[in-house]
Amino acid sequence: MKFLKILIPLLLLIALFVFAGVLPRMRNASQLKAEASAEKSRDPIVNAVPLKQASDTTGLTLPGQIQPYRQTPLYARTQGFLRRWYVDIGAQVKQGQLLATIDAPELDQDIARAKADQQLAQTNLDRLESVNLPGAVATQDIDTRRSGVSVAKANLGRLQALKDLQQVRAPFSGVITSRTAENGTLVSPGSGQPLFTISELGTLRVFVDVPQTYYRYVKVGMPATVVVPELKKTLPGKVVRTSGTLRSESRTLLAEIAIPNTKQELPSGLYSQVKFDMISANAPVLIPANALQITPQGPRVVVVGPDQHIKFVPITLGRDYGTTIEAASGLTGQEQVVTNPNDRLRDGQKVRFRKEIAAKTIVQR
Repeated sequence: MKFLKILIPLLLLIALFVFAGVLPRMRNASQLKAEASAEKSRDPIVNAVPLKQASDTTGLTLPGQIQPYRQTPLYARTQGFLRRWYVDIGAQVKQGQLLATIDAPELDQDIARAKADQQLAQTNLDRLESVNLPGAVATQDIDTRRSGVSVAKANLGRLQALKDLQQVRAPFSGVITSRTAENGTLVSPGSGQPLFTISELGTLRVFVDVPQTYYRYVKVGMPATVVVPELKKTLPGKVVRTSGTLRSESRTLLAEIAIPNTKQELPSGLYSQVKFDMISANAPVLIPANALQITPQGPRVVVVGPDQHIKFVPITLGRDYGTTIEAASGLTGQEQVVTNPNDRLRDGQKVRFRKEIAAKTIVQR
């Protein structure tokens, strides 16, 4: 009797445990299994975003080297000793202005001798021509004397031209940017260092090496913006000429941009940044970086069609902007692509959008 009193409460406790704990768990497990099976048979859920076209204006920034519009080294054109120089670096000079003079004592003696030779040749010619007796002087002798006079004049003219070269003058208006001339220095034509270097700085030239990818877009007359970071200056310019051919060692096109420098506030030799706004004939399509799949067959994206069936589309990549990437070919820009596609997706498979699922859940709540 006492045993039954203990057994009956124990059985009741066990039955309560079974009905209150085990059976609900079994029922929940069965429901979860059924839901998992149903979910597995459902269409996969994806995130899809519409594509967009990139701007038809492509911004390109390249390093540039600022140079004078004209820059010429000036050498001595005759041999002698530098008598005196008249200008130093930084001096503004005008075209034809005297920069230096050269002494050539031997040349002065040669000119004096040439003058004497010319005078003698002319005197001998005058004597022959003054003879009035017919047949006394052969015509050939007169022609020889006349030729001698011409030779003497030519020689004197040559030496006087050399005399003029003793003056070093500015070939154009500009600024003296270097001077190596010193009084008393022996100078020779075209040898050694130049006496001066003169630069025209009213207009500056900026040389830019354009990569092969963009050389087709750089045309003569195209506007450009030159930025000097240290001076915080932005100057408008335009492309005035290009080399027309790419350098074989760097595969770049040399382009020249002219910028005004009327007040000569900007020195040459500066590093600059040149910005181009290039109009592209066919604007590329931009895709999110997380929509790209790299496969052994090449890059591709997963495109969702109007019927919500997916398709694997191979593409050709362009420039990488970090969060977005250019698709040079393969897409029109009107598609929707799946972001973060997983390996379980199959070509032609139907999918559901995660946004639609979230909206249905909110409505049910």
